[in-house]
Amino acid sequence: MKSQTYDLIVIGGGSAGLVAAGGAAILGARVALVEKNLLGGDCLYTGCIPSKALIRSARFAQQTRHAEKFGFQAMDPRFLGDSFASITKRVRGVIETIEHHDSPEIFEGMGVEVVFGTPRFLNPTEIEVSLKNDGGSRVMKAKRFCISTGSRPSIPPIEGLEEAGFVTNEQIFELTELPKRMIVLGAGAIGMELGQAFARLGSMVTIVEMSDRVLAAEDEEVSTLMEEVLRNEEIEILTNTKAVGARKTASGTKIVTARSENGETLEIEAEEILVAVGRKPNTEGLDLKKAGVEFDEKRIATNDHLQTSQKHIFASGDVTGHFQFTHMADYEAQIVIQNAFVPFLFRKKTDFRVVPWATFTEPEIARVGMIESEARTKFSDHVKTYKISFADNDRAQAEGSTTGFAKIVTHKKRIIGATLVGEHAGELIHEFVWAVKRRMKVTDLNKVIRVYPTLAKITQAVSTEATLETLRSPFVQKWFNRYLKFWR
Repeated sequence: MKSQTYDLIVIGGGSAGLVAAGGAAILGARVALVEKNLLGGDCLYTGCIPSKALIRSARFAQQTRHAEKFGFQAMDPRFLGDSFASITKRVRGVIETIEHHDSPEIFEGMGVEVVFGTPRFLNPTEIEVSLKNDGGSRVMKAKRFCISTGSRPSIPPIEGLEEAGFVTNEQIFELTELPKRMIVLGAGAIGMELGQAFARLGSMVTIVEMSDRVLAAEDEEVSTLMEEVLRNEEIEILTNTKAVGARKTASGTKIVTARSENGETLEIEAEEILVAVGRKPNTEGLDLKKAGVEFDEKRIATNDHLQTSQKHIFASGDVTGHFQFTHMADYEAQIVIQNAFVPFLFRKKTDFRVVPWATFTEPEIARVGMIESEARTKFSDHVKTYKISFADNDRAQAEGSTTGFAKIVTHKKRIIGATLVGEHAGELIHEFVWAVKRRMKVTDLNKVIRVYPTLAKITQAVSTEATLETLRSPFVQKWFNRYLKFWR
């Protein structure tokens, strides 16, 4: 066994690990990056990128079915070569185009030593890596570590599910045949995105959700609208319903037994079951106890500086349990780089006050800050909301994409949250991210000029509504009338 010492060893080559390793190496640190499989992680191979590629194909299929909206004859789309494999081939092509950005050669060029293998801690300063290629092992020492091992799908304890067979986001993009019928367990972001996509590609989809509404983390108006949208696309949605069993029939189809809140038992038959009920951290096999790192089933515990219970061992990304978004993995990795190599007085704390996210259904959903119910719970008074429909936006009308709204939450006239549902909501949210970050007043959004006609005018429309509300107030009206009388 070889023994080497590094300034930093990063464990995990997903989004957080790549940023941490690359950033530290560029600064001049001696860095090793240990990864079990491929650089790029869940986002590149089984998450963000393949799902968005699949969603785009599904959206095109939906648009052809409703081409009359744009002055063309509607048609029923057919897969290239009459095979669903054409879709998964396209998804793989997108991944292959992007993956070179995360190639080992690029990070080695930055000065990172990339090691492929399975690591485990021997003690707080050493890991042993079972090397992937030659079957040997290697001991590696470091002054600092960053654990960025990500997360994986959580599998619910449903009787017979393993025997019946199922897929998660880790397998679904490899399907070469379109399931005629699909059961989706979970109505969070992943379940809703993929459920809608597969329905548009031709599957009959049933979504089963334990909660009383879909997208339970979002504003209630979002849940109501999205449930209506999906039902209009002939997707069956069963809320307040729990899957309690599964089995495989002699013909090869799968049956999920579900029980509703009122005790009614349902049997749902499908060719495939997609499990999308949440995620759990990848901590198995790391021997974190030998490192003295505290963790549980949900996360590795970290402080505001992203240090674990061992101050020289940091964690970033999904494994911390904070936010399961690629952009947050990037953010946390940047915090680690700064805190691992600067004196204590200059260390930076995480700031999770302003975290945006998006769900890429159609219409898209984007959010930053508080939703209305959270604001009214925290602030019993001085909470006001402003809501603008996408149907009131001229560009949305021209695009034929009028479903949705912008809802802004304010406290004492300052913006504390925004939710957008509509075309390109994931792009439009960033103006509100800045507004929440800077604690701007809602009327401040009216102080810049926006191009007409664009969807960005929705932001201005919200501010205009607040400005007009001020102008119509009795106080302003009273003093403006006095002013006019003076000058007449």
